[in-house]
Amino acid sequence: MKRVLVADDDIGIRAVIKSTLGREFEVVTVENGKLALEALQRDPQIACLLLDLDMPEMDGSETYRRLRQMPALADLPVIILTGNTSVQTEVDALRAGVVTYFRKPFSPGQLLSIVKATTRQRP
Repeated sequence: MKRVLVADDDIGIRAVIKSTLGREFEVVTVENGKLALEALQRDPQIACLLLDLDMPEMDGSETYRRLRQMPALADLPVIILTGNTSVQTEVDALRAGVVTYFRKPFSPGQLLSIVKATTRQRP
């Protein structure tokens, strides 16, 4: 079973994602970007990162920037899940290379489809 990492400071969102993806993926959750980077360094077998932008300690933008500087993780697929409604933020994220950008609230079914498609090519 492939592992997916979810970094979001909202415990309710983490629970919904875990419930949505849990039948098909092993879901690991953390509450900020710093913990996400630590989890990724410990477990290089994570197939995809679902990343919130607005988190304490280290936000999603900084997490993504640091992730792309790590050679072993530079090609890890990242899906943004955020309440940020700025079109410019979305454009910037997509230009930076994220797989897709979901605004909260999101459709659990659509999220599952995207994660399945994103991880299909990952070991």
